[in-house]
Amino acid sequence: MRKHRIPIGWPRRDPRHSRFPIPNAVWEYQLKPIAFVILSYLCCHTSHGGADAPSLAVIAKGIHKSEGTVRKYLSALADTGLVTEQCSLAADFLSAESGKFFTLPNEIFLLNLPPSAFMVYSYLLLIEDRRTHTCHPSYSTIAAAIGISRNTVIKSISVLLEKHLVTMEHSQYLDRRRMKWNGNNLYTILPTQRAVDAFHQRQLCLLELEAQRRKLRRLQEHRVCQGAPSASTNGTLVS
Repeated sequence: MRKHRIPIGWPRRDPRHSRFPIPNAVWEYQLKPIAFVILSYLCCHTSHGGADAPSLAVIAKGIHKSEGTVRKYLSALADTGLVTEQCSLAADFLSAESGKFFTLPNEIFLLNLPPSAFMVYSYLLLIEDRRTHTCHPSYSTIAAAIGISRNTVIKSISVLLEKHLVTMEHSQYLDRRRMKWNGNNLYTILPTQRAVDAFHQRQLCLLELEAQRRKLRRLQEHRVCQGAPSASTNGTLVS
């Protein structure tokens, strides 16, 4: 039997303020990844007291997409009855009959994940063991559950690993003839703060690199200006 290790260092925060719920029924609609991200953002907005529906500009900024893209997929969500024409969640969706929900961390939007990676991460949170924060679905299981290709799932897992949102361990098992086979990967969901810290560190590195580039450009421009010929008072050029 596989032994699960309980991750250390989970932040002790009030989930009512740091996370938001999404009805499990969302998976029945087989949404496109971008539509799923938009719907998740609306769930987050509503969960944290957003009385008025957010504007296209607010949603676009929140999920790092253009207003045109948001408008297109909001229209698709309205056709499914998940959102209203006023860009708010439909009451029927919020009061899902099953009454079952899973939660996502608020910071997930800050990380600017590709929509497919956002969706894979959400599915892993749906099926994780709440005590050990682990799960071990196959690539094919994830692909079938959320409606994307197996190759897209593999790429999305790589993104989640790079962003420090999950860890992955390969597993093996023995069949009745004692032959060894590869099993499903074991995923451990990491505290989101690690991913946020890594994100901020990457942003700082990019800012420092850009500052060095600007400094180098100014230095080169200064050298060019010093070496360029200048005009004398009578209009002739002097070096």
